[in-house]
Amino acid sequence: MVREPVTAVLCGAGVRGHFVYGDYARRHPQRLRFVAVAEPDDARRRRFQRAHGIADAFSFCRWEELLAGGRRAQAVLVCTPDAAHAAPARRALELGYHLLLEKPVSPVLEECRELAAFPLAAGQVAQVAHVLRYTGFWRRLKAAVEQGRIGNVVHFELSENVSTWHFGHSFVRGAYGVEGLSSPLLLAKCCHDLDLIGWILGEKALSVQSTGGLLHYRPENAPPGAPQRCTDGCPAEADCPWYAPRLYLRGEPILRTLRHARSPWLRGLIRLSLAAPFLFRPLAAFPALRLLYDWNAFPSTALGVDPSPAGKRRALREGPYGRCVYRCGNDVPDHQAVLLCFPSGATAALTVHGLAEFEGREVRVFGTRGVLRGVFRLHEEELTLTGHRGLESERLYRRGVSTGHGGGDEGLMDAFTGALAGQAAAGEAGLSGPADALESHLLAFAADASRRRRTVVSMEEYRGP
Repeated sequence: MVREPVTAVLCGAGVRGHFVYGDYARRHPQRLRFVAVAEPDDARRRRFQRAHGIADAFSFCRWEELLAGGRRAQAVLVCTPDAAHAAPARRALELGYHLLLEKPVSPVLEECRELAAFPLAAGQVAQVAHVLRYTGFWRRLKAAVEQGRIGNVVHFELSENVSTWHFGHSFVRGAYGVEGLSSPLLLAKCCHDLDLIGWILGEKALSVQSTGGLLHYRPENAPPGAPQRCTDGCPAEADCPWYAPRLYLRGEPILRTLRHARSPWLRGLIRLSLAAPFLFRPLAAFPALRLLYDWNAFPSTALGVDPSPAGKRRALREGPYGRCVYRCGNDVPDHQAVLLCFPSGATAALTVHGLAEFEGREVRVFGTRGVLRGVFRLHEEELTLTGHRGLESERLYRRGVSTGHGGGDEGLMDAFTGALAGQAAAGEAGLSGPADALESHLLAFAADASRRRRTVVSMEEYRGP
């Protein structure tokens, strides 16, 4: 138990800063307390101030103002846009702060290398938010591999299935749709996956090969007569999976996914909410039930600071998230495949695409003695081991509906605040800093180069001597 909360300042009060780390502090005031914030958007900054009782004197438009002068707290959490990660992170470390940095470290390779090489003071903690390392599912899979339960690994197969609604939100309409303004798809979405592969196998890849492109989310695939915005009267709204009002006002695509949850009670509740949402309006005081008629969770949290139905409709009429997904000027691939070769002789294949019916990951790890198979999704998590000899299967892990990256957000913050409170050393807490994160980022840069060059890339080119 943390006796005194870790004090922190926040750079960037957007979706991750406010709704993930800010929410953690509100739920665990004995572990984390925010004392200052920097955010250029006035409405977001004031929202964070109110939520955490931060005075105007400790509220800043720019991170440079927040980090000017002496230290104001124990830790800095950097949740700025990707291209603005490296500078505040470096300055925080120079001032002696502990650091929690949102992934990716940076969309610029040299900035990733620079932060990885930054000399930390004794006891100083620098953590990159590879949250999936802190989930029960991926820890159990890693343990099974390390214990030799499937013998020597021959092939690791991981599929990152981004649902239609999520890909349309983040990688078409949203901040990650144009690579020149954000990060490559593999870095923005799959540095988690590339990190998991190396972390679980315990070795670094020798080479990488990748292919992919933008196939579907293109202007020529728009339905006949589709306008620039979903709110302008689209003739295809009844059948279009990307129709914005259904997602942002009702969360309907997410609720429909939950109809496949294991719990019959939850399935029944979801079906009722889809058929008659007005029945849940009197229960607005209960946040979880409010979602059944008025969706105020991700991705609606990205629309702005006014969560009312009228505010969300206005955001769809005026902001980027109401645009037709075929008319957004996006250029990142909507599907990509990566093949990795390792010193042990093992191979790994990672695929990512933006046209999945269920949001989540599927994994198969083939070994000389057996196979691990798993699904890691919003509505289910399950991991099984099947041996080659008897072909019997053993369930190693199972969990129903989960949020916050399968518990990874909570696990990361428990480990980070625990390490800063002296409960465990950073290594014992499982924390991984910019130096640990560098490998997954190098793989992402190399894979994107391979896709563009249409050739195999040696990792020596990126790691150097």
